[in-house]
Amino acid sequence: MQVISVNVGLPREVLWKGKTVTTGIFKEPVEGRVMMQALNLDGDRQADLSVHGGKDKAVYAYPFEH
Repeated sequence: MQVISVNVGLPREVLWKGKTVTTGIFKEPVEGRVMMQALNLDGDRQADLSVHGGKDKAVYAYPFEH
């Protein structure tokens, strides 16, 4: 297994289907090491903590093909 990219981002408001929603889907790659904290990576936040982030979901991994 090899880490290809570590991506982080902050929640932002976007217009979706005529409504303003807050999403944390937009992530950008970072250079170098990133500190992993108990609830997330440094520089990263989630918009809906009821289903994303937290101590059991601090990091999400995708296969390279996706």
